[in-house]
Amino acid sequence: MLGNKKGSLKIIGVILVAALLSTCFIGCLGAEKSAIDKIKSRGTLIIGTSSGFVPFEMFNASSGQIEGFDIDIGRKIANRLNVGITIRDLGFNALVGSVIVGTVDVVIAGMTITPERNQSISFSNSYYGPADQAILVKSSSSIASVEGLYGKKIAVNLATTGDFWVDAELVAAGHVSASDVKRFPYAYTAIQDLLSGGVDAVIIDKPTADKYVSLNAGALKDSFTIVTNEYYGIAVRKSAGDLKDFINVVLADLVHSGEMQQLMDKWF
Repeated sequence: MLGNKKGSLKIIGVILVAALLSTCFIGCLGAEKSAIDKIKSRGTLIIGTSSGFVPFEMFNASSGQIEGFDIDIGRKIANRLNVGITIRDLGFNALVGSVIVGTVDVVIAGMTITPERNQSISFSNSYYGPADQAILVKSSSSIASVEGLYGKKIAVNLATTGDFWVDAELVAAGHVSASDVKRFPYAYTAIQDLLSGGVDAVIIDKPTADKYVSLNAGALKDSFTIVTNEYYGIAVRKSAGDLKDFINVVLADLVHSGEMQQLMDKWF
């Protein structure tokens, strides 16, 4: 009888421990904050972007701040959350990783929605598009087509769709040597290399190419458009579905209220 009692006590003990662990596990799951709750508790929306991609995000030397179309959209989202914004200016190639590991809440950086990126991050509905790629050259250049790039030195913004296009259509096809492609983490450094004569052309999104032409009147020209039909979205972590849904509501409201058009008129 005594042996049976000891065995029963052991079984009861195991059951109690299991119950406690189960309660703790369920309690911990229940205590996990949603993406929006975390942002509200922190009091700021952390935005990852990559400056120099005018007019979407650029550094204002006078104010010492990053500004642009994307930043204003981020501010609108933050206002709806009743929080401030923190801007983290990163190389474009670091943006996807930063939202995956959670060092930023969102990426708003003229980022094209692609199936490859959708495998590791989630995108809001598109807020800009369609956009194509452009061949940006010096005004004196004779390059006027894709074929004109063959054998030339080309600069791209690292890990952008322009970079992917050059790799697939020019390097892989044997038209341009891999050693003649210069990849820069920020768009403005690629433009600077073109202006200084380091490369013959920059492949970059057409809205940005057009803006750089206007900012460098007489020095640059958008010589040719490569039709790619790209659409930009705001990136969030896969687990941040509540934040993505919230952003989609804000974007729709901005369109319906006319505020999105106001931002377009301001920056483009």
